[in-house]
Amino acid sequence: MVHQKWKTRLSILLGLVLAISGMSFTDEEKPCGHAHENQFLRDMAPTTEQQKIDIRYYGLNFDMDIATTSMVKEFIVKFVVLDTSLETIELDYSTDNPGVGDITVNSVLLEGSSVAFTHTNDMLSIPLASTPVLGDLMTLVISAQAGPAANQDNYGFNWDYEFSRRAIWTNSQPYDARDWWPSVDYPRDKADSVDIVVTIVDYMTVASNGRLVSNIDNSDGTRTWHWHVGHPIATYLISLSIYEFYVWGDIYVDANNDTLPIEFYTYSHPDNPNPSYMTTNYRLLPDIIELYADKFGPYPFMDEKYGHAEWGENYGMEHQTLTSMGDPTERRVAHELAHMWYGDMITCNSYHHIWLNEGFARYAEALWWEERYGPTGYRTKMAEFEYYGAGTIYVEDPEHESIFGLNLSYNKPAWVLHMLRHIVGDSTFFEILQSYANDPQFKYGTATTEEFEMVCEEVSGLDFTNFFQQWIYGPGFPQYRVYHEQHGTDLLIQVFQSELAFDLPVDFRITTTGSVIDTVLRIDEQFMSFHMDIPAGETVTNLVIDPDHWILRTTEYVVGLADNLLALPLDFELGQNFPNPFNPSTTIPYSLNEQSSIRMSIYDLQGREVIQLLNTLQARGRYQINWNGQDQEGEPVEAGVYLCRLETDTRTAITKLLLVR
Repeated sequence: MVHQKWKTRLSILLGLVLAISGMSFTDEEKPCGHAHENQFLRDMAPTTEQQKIDIRYYGLNFDMDIATTSMVKEFIVKFVVLDTSLETIELDYSTDNPGVGDITVNSVLLEGSSVAFTHTNDMLSIPLASTPVLGDLMTLVISAQAGPAANQDNYGFNWDYEFSRRAIWTNSQPYDARDWWPSVDYPRDKADSVDIVVTIVDYMTVASNGRLVSNIDNSDGTRTWHWHVGHPIATYLISLSIYEFYVWGDIYVDANNDTLPIEFYTYSHPDNPNPSYMTTNYRLLPDIIELYADKFGPYPFMDEKYGHAEWGENYGMEHQTLTSMGDPTERRVAHELAHMWYGDMITCNSYHHIWLNEGFARYAEALWWEERYGPTGYRTKMAEFEYYGAGTIYVEDPEHESIFGLNLSYNKPAWVLHMLRHIVGDSTFFEILQSYANDPQFKYGTATTEEFEMVCEEVSGLDFTNFFQQWIYGPGFPQYRVYHEQHGTDLLIQVFQSELAFDLPVDFRITTTGSVIDTVLRIDEQFMSFHMDIPAGETVTNLVIDPDHWILRTTEYVVGLADNLLALPLDFELGQNFPNPFNPSTTIPYSLNEQSSIRMSIYDLQGREVIQLLNTLQARGRYQINWNGQDQEGEPVEAGVYLCRLETDTRTAITKLLLVR
């Protein structure tokens, strides 16, 4: 039963929703926190029915009783019908979660009328009694209650204690928004606006996204806080942090002389900080915002705010307009702020493309280091991000792979941006970032790797197909072995790549007894030779490739020439196919360390042979073979994951291929 005081507050919010519905709508070391990183085992994509609607608005209403750790909850969900075959409205909503306790849905209203529903297996399902109208804007009102909850500090919603005082906070990335409210809990479906209303004891402060509309004393020992989010927002970016906060702040003034409030909700007083970051790292924010506004474009939420709300974790999470902050090192302050552009304003369409969030914010750390500490600071920071291990930046199978791997989602992607900057030059690079951030197709929406690649190509006029395929979808990095030998005025340079042949422009610096010669050579094959003119009478004393370290690579230098490719080391190896994912064809590289009878076949995940690609005797060497996505009879196979198996009489290697249609 919803008590009368709550009904009054709900009617106020419903009035606000009705007003909003009359507006026009358009279709369109952990650096960060991630609640339950093992939650990538949840389904990675919206259900078929969820893809038939477009969420436009959430109204989240909580009446919290801290004595019993219980809540009365009312939720408003407004959505547009995209497909008239919609039969059931399906919302992700946990049926039981330690962070909130037992959840009970009491009633559901659709367009003001009570309707039947089921709530099982973390899904709230509302069958439709009739065929909906295409483009209809429909409203659900869901009444629920939850609790009592146990004390928790690692769930989507947490009843916690900090410094022996009650603290309530949320952390919903990647899929934990559903633990505390019903939603389509995937980054691709961003609500256009959200209202967050919380009633709680009057000595606690409620910090949340957007701007504070009202803070009403109910004269009964409680207060009601109302926050409004006026820009599109992904479910995982909606947050609450509730405590007996000390509230203070700063300001940022932009190029148009508009003022942005910077708000801090802290456990300690800034005049007597413990620790001292409140008077050091927090105070850097106006300068970092100014830098990012110059590099990326205006701060995206000038009509709302930016700030930090402390919470029960020791890292940061980029909740839109109000980062939840623990242990705010200078690097973390810079990183989480960058997410307001890349991650919050533009959100990865799915967690396959999480590097568009985390790699960009990681690289922004280096930009701040460059601004504050100069070129040496920038190089030092990029050196910290070097990664020479296995794996792909693109998360091929988020249901079974970690989404937030520090090296593959953060560090290596930062190097991708670093390399891109050098290829196109500073002016074009930052034009790319600003064009991407301000493109109406992506601004306040979502993006994929392919869409960012499209922006890079449109702005630069260059073809980045190989670059993105190799660095985002492929594994590894260039491993160069450089040979050189001088004969009079002729310098012969040989470059061998010991793994896959990366396609890059590479800087060469040749030092002689009288000159320093800088040149750029395109290295796009496994073994290449070049001739350079050396001034008469001068002797080459040193040759260095990529002297300023713009490429994530390793290099070995040899004075003298390689007699032939057979003199170079070879292993038995089955390389990662490229491109991957692919449609309709892909190239599979492999190498043999000795003459062998080899067999290569493609199998499905049930172990059935799809096609045999090779069954022959081959000499020692490096090879590539193409598979066109067809079976032995020449029929196209279905999209999905396939296995490529290479075997000799004594060795076997297997790699995974992802075919998309």
